[in-house]
Amino acid sequence: MKATGLEYDVIYVKPVLHNNPDTMRSVLQAQIDALTEIDSLLMAFSACGNALVGLRSRNFQLVIPRVDDCISLLLGSIQAKQDINANGGTYFLTPGWLDGEHGLRSEYEHAVEKFGLPKAERILGTMLEHYRYLGLLDTGAHDIKKLRLQTTDLANKLKLEQRIIPASVSYLCDLLSGPWDNDRFLIVPPNSMVSDFSLQL
Repeated sequence: MKATGLEYDVIYVKPVLHNNPDTMRSVLQAQIDALTEIDSLLMAFSACGNALVGLRSRNFQLVIPRVDDCISLLLGSIQAKQDINANGGTYFLTPGWLDGEHGLRSEYEHAVEKFGLPKAERILGTMLEHYRYLGLLDTGAHDIKKLRLQTTDLANKLKLEQRIIPASVSYLCDLLSGPWDNDRFLIVPPNSMVSDFSLQL
């Protein structure tokens, strides 16, 4: 990763697993069980619907950010997300969540194809009735002007006000480079289970 100058092997887990925490836990445990000859597994995850609770480390420690979801991870804390939502509910977007298998754009297109435009708009309007903004996170890792052009039409269709929200990969950099303080990271010792996931506010 350029920001840290560090190089690690990366194991990618499909975002769609977030829809089923039990399945996600099983997949993660299988990945953990397959690892050997490491001291620490740095998990760029969050509470994720308690998907991490019940995971067992092996002969290495697990290091996990103490946040409720990946949005808080990119904003720096749960409190930062709460502050943004205080001015109106925000549906947060990253490039991955925009175009992923079950991303907002694909869900919109699927609903229109399945139900027709008027019914799809009613369904999505009900789903998003507590949101005021479509918030596109800008971590500096992507061309935000290009992404904004892609999401403007989507925001209009969903009757949401588009916002560009400053974000950062600094929390991820801290995960990769350490040291890991107990306030911001859960350290699971070797041969232990994730049981307490108190969060950073």
